[in-house]
Amino acid sequence: MKESGFNPGAEEKSLSSKKPLAIETESHYQSAAVRHHRSFSLSLSSMKTIPTILAAATVAAPLAHAERASTFAERVAARSQAIDDSFTGNQKRSFVDRFSFGSYGEFHYNTGESSLNEEFDIHRLILFTAFEFTDKVRFISELEVEHLYRNRDGNEIEYELEQAFFEFDLANDYRITAGAFLMPVGVINEIHEPTTFYGVERNSIESQIIPSTWTEFGIGINKKYDNGLSWDVYAHRGLRLDNGDFSDRGEGPRIRSGRQKAGTYEDLFTAGTARIKYTGIEGLEVAASVTYQNDISEADEDNSAILTSAHFLYNNGGFGLRGLFAHWSIDGDKVDGAGNSTGESIANQYGGYLEPSYTWKFNNGTAFGVFARVLHYENGREPDGLTEYATGINFWATENIVFKADYIHEDRRSGKGDRDRVNFGLGYSF
Repeated sequence: MKESGFNPGAEEKSLSSKKPLAIETESHYQSAAVRHHRSFSLSLSSMKTIPTILAAATVAAPLAHAERASTFAERVAARSQAIDDSFTGNQKRSFVDRFSFGSYGEFHYNTGESSLNEEFDIHRLILFTAFEFTDKVRFISELEVEHLYRNRDGNEIEYELEQAFFEFDLANDYRITAGAFLMPVGVINEIHEPTTFYGVERNSIESQIIPSTWTEFGIGINKKYDNGLSWDVYAHRGLRLDNGDFSDRGEGPRIRSGRQKAGTYEDLFTAGTARIKYTGIEGLEVAASVTYQNDISEADEDNSAILTSAHFLYNNGGFGLRGLFAHWSIDGDKVDGAGNSTGESIANQYGGYLEPSYTWKFNNGTAFGVFARVLHYENGREPDGLTEYATGINFWATENIVFKADYIHEDRRSGKGDRDRVNFGLGYSF
């Protein structure tokens, strides 16, 4: 038995070394393509026969060489290579070797004193694809289906475009990202495959304060340094809260409801995000980000908002520790008149958590881990504050399949009463 490996905070290094349990947030591509990479070993050049009609004018010169080959086998091999080259620009890798496919999904059973009481939910199924046009240009996309089955009255299946963006690698380790991408904020928003974190459901801070999964349209630039430092700067579409979000039950705006999803295009380039991250010490990641939006409401007024966040991940052998804090500061006419049930302003919405864990890896390829988490947040949903205590286990049957169970106690100051719930989950990722 080894006390390392399967730690949901470890780093991944390359496409060819796939470790689904590791967290890697150095870039959108690495946080997607690395984890889901699936090379197809079929090469067009290995095909026994290729119809002559496939030889197009774009490969005329290589085909001429094929015709001069002395044997039938050589002619077939030359034609196959010519077709490969027409797709790949004479790169050594074939068309199919440049294509990646993956998927992840979660199945949940929730029971206890909550709106999720006695509920089974095929919560989400995601299909991932990526294609490398060259070594410096690639396209990445993810399509998501949520609540494919849920034993709840009025359940609606949701279809979403989670990601669809291009990456362009430039000189000196600069990279341009353009399209619909996951916001570089927090931990879970970019890295949320079920094999990479503890707990059945995603933690409340990165659901209610940071509204994961949070996708925006925009363009950005990333820079990496050899010492482990990196930074990102993006211009993008912003959140859009309707007027009811500022007055619902007198609790003010609920940030999560402001996500526009990928099918709407209001307020393009009205927001910006910057992040700085350091991974130069083995087993440690620290990062901080700030997001600014000049108007978070749909009222076309000056209701500006700033989100600041910071997190760390630390792993040493089987031991892991992570923490995060996020804070929204909202200003403007809409929020000035809104308050919580005690009359206090909710212009500041914030929360944080601390989560220690320990993971044991066994020689048969399985792993077992335990965790504890304490968190607190205040927002429009819980204007007087909610403190949550959680503990649970993960069992990895393989690196790609995880079984989960946890117990959560909620201490709610808003007079709604404490709640307890137990959750069970099954997740996969490849």
